[in-house]
Formats: sequence, C-alpha cells, structure tokens
Amino acid sequence: MNITNPLNMVTPNQITRRTVLKGITLGAGGVFLQPFLNALAAEARGEAPPLRVIFFMESNGLYPYHVQPKGVEVGKSDRLIDLPLAGLELHEAIEPLTPFKNRLGLIQKLSHKISGGGDHGKGYGGLGCFNWRRGIAGQTIDHALASAQPNIIPVLGLGVPPSAEAAFVNTVSASAPRRPTSMICQPDLGFRMLFGSVAEGNAGQVFQARNKLLDWCRTDIKRVQKELPSMDREKLDVYLDTFEQMRTRQDRIKENSERLRANLPAINKFDSKRTTQRFEAQCAIAAASLASGLTNVVTIDAAGGIGAYHTWTDLGVTKDGHAIGHSAESPDSMKFAIAIRRFHAERIADLARRLDAVKEGNGTMLDNTLIVWMSDSGEGHHGFCGEWPLVTLGNLGGRLKTAGRFLQFPTYKEEAKETANRTIRNFYLSLLHAVGDKREKFGELDSKMPAAAQAGPLAEIMA
Repeated sequence: MNITNPLNMVTPNQITRRTVLKGITLGAGGVFLQPFLNALAAEARGEAPPLRVIFFMESNGLYPYHVQPKGVEVGKSDRLIDLPLAGLELHEAIEPLTPFKNRLGLIQKLSHKISGGGDHGKGYGGLGCFNWRRGIAGQTIDHALASAQPNIIPVLGLGVPPSAEAAFVNTVSASAPRRPTSMICQPDLGFRMLFGSVAEGNAGQVFQARNKLLDWCRTDIKRVQKELPSMDREKLDVYLDTFEQMRTRQDRIKENSERLRANLPAINKFDSKRTTQRFEAQCAIAAASLASGLTNVVTIDAAGGIGAYHTWTDLGVTKDGHAIGHSAESPDSMKFAIAIRRFHAERIADLARRLDAVKEGNGTMLDNTLIVWMSDSGEGHHGFCGEWPLVTLGNLGGRLKTAGRFLQFPTYKEEAKETANRTIRNFYLSLLHAVGDKREKFGELDSKMPAAAQAGPLAEIMA
C-alpha cells in the first residue's frame, strides 16, 4: 500500500481556504475586492506573492550628509565601503527609520550625470536615464518594473504639489516617450478614482452617494473578512482602515456646522489643504492600493514638478524650499532641512509599518516590497548628480542584499579611462533583474564614463 507523503498532503485549512475563496460572492465592493481575492487565491495555489516597489521622490536634493551614518567619513574614495548598519547611528534627519534599520539600505555616490546637471530638478530624468531637458525621452524605471509584473494599474502616481487645488500633475513618471503618467494630487479624488467605481447618484447626491459607497465597501470587506480563513483576515485590516477613516470624516461633516467650526479642527487628511496631512493621506492611499492588489508599483512625487517648492509651515519651517536650497549652509536652513527630512522619514516609516501589518505567506507584505527614497534633484538643490544618494527599505523578497547595509561606491571621475564608479542606471538594472527582467540595458549611457562601468546590475546588492 502506498503511503502519501504527509508533507504533500492538502490540509483541512487549505481545503477550507480554497473552498471559501471560490465561494465568496461580492456585492457593491466587487470592483475593488476582486483583485484582493485573486491574490489570496494565487497564494492558496502556492504561487509566490508579487514583488512591489514604491518610489518616494523628494525635491530639492537629498543631502549626502543626511544619509551618512554618524562617525563614517564622507571623503573621496576609490574603493567600495561596505559597513553593517547594526552598529551605526543614523543621522538625525533620517532617525525615524531606526526601527527598520535591519531592513534599511543607505547607498552613496552612485552617479546619475545622464539626467542632466544644475537647475532645480531632473523631472523625468530622475526615474529615467536621459537628460531631463529633452522632456519625456523614454520609459521611466517604475513603468519598466511594472511591465515585468502586469497589474490593473501599472503604476499608481500620487503627487503632493504646493497647491492643494491641483488635481493632477505630469512630473516624473512615463510609460514611454511622450507618454507621461499623471500624478493624482488630491487624496480625496484619488480615493474616489481608485475605490469609487460603484458609487451612484448625480452631482446633487454626491454626499449621500459617497456615504452609501463607503458603507457598502465597509460591509463587503467585513463580510468577506468573516468568510475568510483566519490566516487571511488580517490582510484586509490596512485596506479597511482607509475606508473607516473616510467614513468617519463623512460622519463629522454631518454634525452641526457651528459645533464643527467651534470645536473640531480640520483634521481630515483626505481633503485637507494642509501639506503634511495631504502627504499622510497619499501614503495611506498607496498602502491601501498595494494591499488591495490594484497595483504593484507606486510613485509618490513630493514636489509636484521642477521648481515647485513647499513652505512647510506645519513643521515650523518659515522658508520655502527654494530659499532653503540657495542657503543650504546657513544655520536656519540646515535646521529647516532636517525638519523636512525627518517628516519624510516618518512617512516612509509609516508606509513600512502599514505594509508590515499585512500578513503574506510566511511573512508580511513588507518582506516582498522595496521602498526607494531619493530626490528628483540628486544630491542638492542644484544637483550636478556626480552622486545621487539613495535610501532603501526592504529587499524584494530576498532578491536584493541592501538590508542592513551602508554602501559607499567610489567617487565619480569624468573622462576617466577606467573607473570603479557605478551609476543609478546600474541600480535600476538591479531592480529589473530582481523582478525577473534580465535586460542588460536601460536608458542611455553617460558618455563621460566607460560603458563597461554602466553595464548590468550592481553585483554588490544582488542576492
């Protein structure tokens, strides 16, 4: 008699899970819940979860000294410096990321001269590998990664421009030459666009229609949670939280207007005019969209275009970004830059916590995600891009070896016949290889560097 290998047996829990996933029927929330259930079904079949990437683009330069751990000299070097982060202290500008230090990667001195030096930003050249002055000359890396793992929304673009009135901006992301991806700038609009396809009612019934939509969505999510096996229920928590926040805001609007005006500050983050709250809401939208399975790639533009600058009054900052950039070494500008950087670091930590709360396989969504924090202007306000600092969080399911490391590559040298310097192009090729796209070329070459130094991925970070 043949004995079945117990390791290959289908457990009762798996049977329940598969049966439940096949038998769940959806109501009004079907449009947005179906991708989520499809992902659970794929996991039940033993398929690996998708890999996800978030690009967090900051304006005005990501200063190298903010990325440098304390006690580690920044000086010029002709060799790779590779140090474990465990024994190092982060600069106060990025200190909020300390709880994730074992998943953090700090990468210094990769060059990105091809994007074009000077001026107030590199636009599409930052995520692309071409001179920004040529406009949208090619595909950007976020879309290249999305092509390797197609989804309903290839790349979700979210923007936080200085004006709260802007609905969309075209700034940093493109699917092909002259094909920009619009950044959705109003969180409330983004929520309705992404999750509001089942709403009913004409313009005069928008408020009630939105209430119905949110109630339907919450009801569907909660009902599906009850039907799912216990291993999957927590995965909807982050998703549900977004709807709960929106519905709470709707309830507040219904309260007496005088009482609202007198006692309740405008704390809603989805339709707030305050920059910090719009930023927080966009991060919540990003996490919910990834958790729901609507997309695998999110690009967050914190600037809203070349030459667009915030004045972060919510953070006690009294200079706008342009003034800070042109006086970067003055005491007040240095203090303001740290306050802004810490706020961005807090948003990245919040994104990481949200993704880490969603169980996936034997770990969490964060285990299969990489957050890339960089500036669309390289190393400074008028970045000349001989270096382009990067902060990464995550390792794409173990396909990268950036977690817990400080890497400083050799210094860029123009016209050098031989150089050990590597480029952002190499980093982008590393990401592509990690998600299964083994191409050896992406974008254009820096003519001032040997082609061999720009070929292929960074071996130092590939698992």
